[in-house]
Amino acid sequence: MVVLGIFAAALAAYELVAIRVEAAGLSRPLAFVAVGALVAATGIVDPLPGDEPAGVLLPLAEIALTLVLFSDASRINLGWLRQDYGLPARLLGPGMLMSIGLGTLAGLWLFDQLDAWECCLLAAVLAPTDAALGAAVVEDERVPSRIRRSLSVEAGLNDGLAVPFVLLCVAGATVTEGFEPGSFWASTLAEKIGIGVLAGVAVGVLAGELARRGRRTGWASGTSEQIAMAGIAVALFVFTEELGGSGFIAAFVGGLTAGSRLRRERTPAVAFMDEEGTVVGAFVFYALGMSAVALFGDLSWEIGLYALLSLTVVRMLPVAVALIGSGLRARTVAFVGWFGPRGLASVVLALVVLEEDAELTGIDTLVLTTLVTVILSIVLHGLSAQPLSRRYGGWARSLPADAPERGDPGLTDD
Repeated sequence: MVVLGIFAAALAAYELVAIRVEAAGLSRPLAFVAVGALVAATGIVDPLPGDEPAGVLLPLAEIALTLVLFSDASRINLGWLRQDYGLPARLLGPGMLMSIGLGTLAGLWLFDQLDAWECCLLAAVLAPTDAALGAAVVEDERVPSRIRRSLSVEAGLNDGLAVPFVLLCVAGATVTEGFEPGSFWASTLAEKIGIGVLAGVAVGVLAGELARRGRRTGWASGTSEQIAMAGIAVALFVFTEELGGSGFIAAFVGGLTAGSRLRRERTPAVAFMDEEGTVVGAFVFYALGMSAVALFGDLSWEIGLYALLSLTVVRMLPVAVALIGSGLRARTVAFVGWFGPRGLASVVLALVVLEEDAELTGIDTLVLTTLVTVILSIVLHGLSAQPLSRRYGGWARSLPADAPERGDPGLTDD
């Protein structure tokens, strides 16, 4: 209870001055990682009861990621994507694939204890970018709207898109290391992805239609609808997992489907989910900070170097290649490449692998590398978001109206 009490007090203190401290560059994830690390370093409580980080973080982390996947996906404006899909498609297509490939090569170079599948798994776990960590950028109106929207769409979709790659790599690693027969690969992927997609589509259509009817008939208030959508997202995750599918894929597809049904009403419908997800996510970062103090005793130079490469070369080089021919200036390409922060999705995916595939030879290295990369990202991206957005935004204002950065082809809601 002391752990929860400290978190609640820190949450109240932060939220009461949130605008001021965020303007100073202290993001919510950075603040709660720091509080958690301070709690562990001072020895006030035992940060890892039972020496099981996954046991402490996983249940809440899964709920937080489910809410994030559902709400982020439901917000994707398909009408805007149809009108200006170029930049998001480049980032989510070749950009993401090259990032996973380059991350795999970096892992093979640095980690003798990881095989090719485990290196690919590490790269896939670290592929998603975090919308919460990038909020300071995508909400800064000094940054051109087209760039902000592209980064927002990327962060909203790539966590869901990363899950099939994680499942593929886990299946490959377990087959290669002899834990499962070769048939496990195809059957597991088909079952998890197939059930997840079908459940997401079915529940998403039903949820969106019920929400629309509830509004028209007056059977549900705005608040009750928001609570219902959060309950639907969590129930969808749990029951899809029970059926043998991927709950994360179901939540992602369900959010996309429900959002397409709600259209302009999508944002009010998931407002409570955002608030709930923010609180649960803050606790995950708080627990991550507590865990870091104990876990960093096993830190090696290889892990530190991989984390640094993951945030720089492994992210920025694929983005630069993917944006060739887009017309964007070098400063914009560097800005987009840098702001690919790693956060909640990577933590949760790593902990899920730890919980379900603890027998993998390199699992400890994989999880520790992920946590180190996320913490480094929280610090570096959190501190750089405000000053770099200010400088980039000031430069972008000097661009001509027809510059690709400022292109806005009469975008409308779908």
